[in-house]
Amino acid sequence: MANIAVLSLNPALDVTYKIQKLIDDEKIHSFETRFDPGGNGINVARAFKRLNVRAATCCVLAGKIGALISDILNSELDDPHFIWEEGETRINCVIQQSDPVSQYEINGMGPSMGFSVLDKLEKNLYAYSKDGFAVLTGSPPLNITYNIYNILCARLKNAGIKCLVDADGALLASAVKSKPYIIKPNIHELERLVKRKLASNFEIASAAADIYNSGIEYVFISLGHKGAMLASKEGIFYGSAPEVPVVSRVGAGDSMVAGILSIIANGGSSEDALRLGIACGSATVQMPGTELFTMDLVNNIINEIKIEKINVQ
Repeated sequence: MANIAVLSLNPALDVTYKIQKLIDDEKIHSFETRFDPGGNGINVARAFKRLNVRAATCCVLAGKIGALISDILNSELDDPHFIWEEGETRINCVIQQSDPVSQYEINGMGPSMGFSVLDKLEKNLYAYSKDGFAVLTGSPPLNITYNIYNILCARLKNAGIKCLVDADGALLASAVKSKPYIIKPNIHELERLVKRKLASNFEIASAAADIYNSGIEYVFISLGHKGAMLASKEGIFYGSAPEVPVVSRVGAGDSMVAGILSIIANGGSSEDALRLGIACGSATVQMPGTELFTMDLVNNIINEIKIEKINVQ
């Protein structure tokens, strides 16, 4: 398999609290608490590990929270690479309420990033994705320009590296100008990118076809409980998601990224990439907190996923 490196500009410690019910102005005790390394790039790297795909993880850490994350990742990942920054790595909080069932997420800001640190991170990314793939996902620190993925994609492409971008808003709109190899918006991110509502699978497929025709080789669109869609030179394919119990949606999109790229990087078909991506996402939503799928769950549901081809001519 080709080299794969995952960029994590703004990782986090994810803390998940399970509670009965939030009550205004009252102290609530959690009956279960989890601590997991988080942030989109970290989750993608953890998903690759579960898929038995070796990937380098290039991330910035800071302070005592960063030290805790590095300890966890050194035991969880095959090939982590840390660059240290001043300040403190952020903490994200997930609150899972059981009465009524609902979920709340609060993301911390994280430290500012110095340009010397960004330069070191970029060099690591080049080195570990050489002749292969780089995954650019998640939000950058607040002091880093919105067009950072555009800049990195352009430079990586010039070095013969194929980029997968999973981002939103200005980050994604800027990145697509450099024609990354793969993009993975969800339906809401796609609508913001094309600046219109997409009310049917045909409209989604047409938008995906337009983006593919603009020079992006794979356009993967996650549709939540409705499944996902993938446009490539092989055509446009839709896969419905299996019905599964939803415990937490955190990390489902990151799991899909790892699933699709593990197939594409190995020369597999669009249909197989779509099927595994949906299976990884559907298995992840069955896990607590920010925990990701198990291969047993993936294998139990993957054959339930039916793929159909969509014609937009």
